[in-house]
Order: sequence, then structure tokens, then C-alpha cells
Amino acid sequence: MSKSNVLELAKKLVAAIEKEDQKNKVMLKDIPVGGKFDTGIGRFIVLEQKEDSTVVITEGLYREDVKFDDDCTDYKKSSLRELCEGEILNEFSDEFGEENICTNEAGLVTVDGQEVFGKLLTKVRPLTFDEARECNDLLVNKDIPDWYWTCTPWSTKERGWGYSVAVVSPSGSICYDDCSYSRGVRPFCILKSNIFVSKVEEE
Repeated sequence: MSKSNVLELAKKLVAAIEKEDQKNKVMLKDIPVGGKFDTGIGRFIVLEQKEDSTVVITEGLYREDVKFDDDCTDYKKSSLRELCEGEILNEFSDEFGEENICTNEAGLVTVDGQEVFGKLLTKVRPLTFDEARECNDLLVNKDIPDWYWTCTPWSTKERGWGYSVAVVSPSGSICYDDCSYSRGVRPFCILKSNIFVSKVEEE
């Protein structure tokens, strides 16, 4: 086979692959709650559709064996926040475009209702305890190998819980763990809903 024929065959193959890839490309806004889409950094689940944005979370753990922090349950001051707003945000920005990741507000109210930790504006983070409850049925994934962090303190040092943070199990149950233990990270973010993604077809 001549060089020109090989080149022509390669072009046809690339075109066929691109055509196949486009078959499942849809606007993010058209994926229903509970639907999934694939990206170059993993599979995501749609948790909520808003007017012009979509709330999503990774289907599996994006990082494993990560401490919340050595001795702090305030997410704003934690090493987990540094990871989410550093490496992980950079990887999400490379995949989706930083301009397509919306800033969102997280209320850091403790599980027992104390508001001493305030609120936080961020782009990529763990779920809050309240979000983990609201979306619980959509979060269940028994293939996940470990519990994963929320960004919610269990209570406060003054109440005897100075090192405890709410965590979620693969089956969706919620408990607490010491902030210095190593658990998984399952990032949550809000994306503009007019981007195109590769929808996962229901089996």
C-alpha cells in the first residue's frame, strides 16, 4: 500500500472515530437528574438542573487516601481545600474550561446546626452534609472502595468534637471520622449547562 493510500485510510479512520464520538454528544442541560456523562477525567453524575447551570459530582472517587487536615475541621483552613482548589480545580479547568465552572456557595454549618464556620465561595469542593442528605439516592455507588469526605464539621471543639468531620459511605450512609484519617475525595461542582458532553446511555 502506498504512503498516500495509508494517509487516506488514516484520515477516514479518524473521521469515523470523530463521527462515532459525536453521536453521544449532547448539551449538559439535556441530561436528566441521575444521568451520567463521560469526560477525559472520569464519569460524572447530574445531581440537579438549574436555569443555566448543572450540579454534578464524580461517579467515583477522584482521589484516594487523602487527609481532611492534620488537626483542623474548618474546611476553609484545611489541606483538603488546598487540594480541591489547587490540583483538582486545575484538572477540572483543563477539561471543562475554567469559564464554564461556576462559583458556588457552601454553608459550613455543623451537623448539629452550629454556624461558627460561616460560608465559603468556591468552584470545586466536597459535598456538604446537607447536600449529601438531599442527593443521597444519587450518590450510592457500592463500587467505591472507601468512605469520602464532606466539607462539614460534625460539631465543634467546645462540644467535644474538635477533630470530627462528616463522611459518606459507598452505600450512602453518613457518619463521622477523624480529620487526620485518610479517606476519598469525590468533587462536586456546578457547570454551565450549555457545554457539550458525552452522555452515557442507559444500559
